[in-house]
Amino acid sequence: MASSERDPIVEIKPVTWITGLVLGGFLTFGTDVWAEEDKMLDLCNNGNSTACFERGKKYVTLDRDNKKAIPLFRRGCAADHMTACLWGGNLIQNTGKQYSPQWKEASKMFKKACEAGEDAGCFNLGSLYYKEGRASKAKRMYQKACDMGNQPGCDNVKWLSK
Repeated sequence: MASSERDPIVEIKPVTWITGLVLGGFLTFGTDVWAEEDKMLDLCNNGNSTACFERGKKYVTLDRDNKKAIPLFRRGCAADHMTACLWGGNLIQNTGKQYSPQWKEASKMFKKACEAGEDAGCFNLGSLYYKEGRASKAKRMYQKACDMGNQPGCDNVKWLSK
């Protein structure tokens, strides 16, 4: 990647972001924090998958607002940010029930991450299948996760093999 093609997310100043949050966002650094948040959303809206994930992560961890995070994780996942697929899949699965549209969407997100080589995607897909009563599919996904070095996947393969 040429230096002119650097990911614009790198331009965001983490010290300003954290300082503003520590100070409550309304003091001297508050303007910088809001500007950085707007910048993250603009970057996300322009297809920057990392910005989508990072802003969604802030909604989950600091703001405790999963409803605002889910659309950002969807966008990040659609733009091939696999961690966004994992976080989004987990949140979306938790909003639905067995065989629901939410579980189908979460399944697609986990599958995308799994196919991209993310062991957690394979593991999560295995867990979803298991909860749906599809033990043989679950076992295959756990095995795939295990083959990628995911120890809980290996443990679940052994457990399902008994």
